[in-house]
Amino acid sequence: MDLTRHADEYWRAKGDSVDEERLGVLVDLVPKTGEVLVVDAGPGMLADRLREVGCDVRTTDVSAHAVERARTRGLEAIQVDTDDDPLPFDDGRFACVVSDSAIEHRFWPQKAVRECARVLAAEGTFVLLVPNVAHWRHRIQLLFGRFPEVPDGPTDRCHLRMLALPELSSWVRDAGLSVQKVRGFPSLWVKGLYPALLRAPGVRGFYRLLCRLRPSLFARDVILICTKTG
Repeated sequence: MDLTRHADEYWRAKGDSVDEERLGVLVDLVPKTGEVLVVDAGPGMLADRLREVGCDVRTTDVSAHAVERARTRGLEAIQVDTDDDPLPFDDGRFACVVSDSAIEHRFWPQKAVRECARVLAAEGTFVLLVPNVAHWRHRIQLLFGRFPEVPDGPTDRCHLRMLALPELSSWVRDAGLSVQKVRGFPSLWVKGLYPALLRAPGVRGFYRLLCRLRPSLFARDVILICTKTG
């Protein structure tokens, strides 16, 4: 499979629409001092938001088309496929590295985590967001012998790897990082995961609370906030 060509086709067909609430959560987690790297950043929607709040941002992506769109925003963007090549930056360069819904699109996601850790400065912050395959909906489906594709969910067909919190935590520890906090984000707009009731005004807030309390069970996305320990 040619991931570069696939990513180019994906981004040519997709506009800049994005879950603004989720971007806001990520922006709040990123320190506002030092250089920030957003890995597999697509056309740069998150990076653009980070720049708006004063961050000094760099981006990478496997797609040449996405990189060109990021550059039209005025972002410093580099094309790189972390399955094949290391990130083109020195060890310990960045105060913060962000991977937002990215490593599940890699053949070798653990390698991508190690590369993010390598370019992160000592005591720097690594923010990792990944769709959560241990979501309650999938747990129930597996109990009944089913595991269907859910568009825009953790089992979306464009995901090469399906990941859950225990293995992610193990990977970041193996890369020399310490998990400081785990957050959950519901992504209630994913209709294949949620009945309409959970999007009702009086219920949304309660479900968001459940995602904070038990992210590995209730959240569509788990977010690990990590620190480089050495």
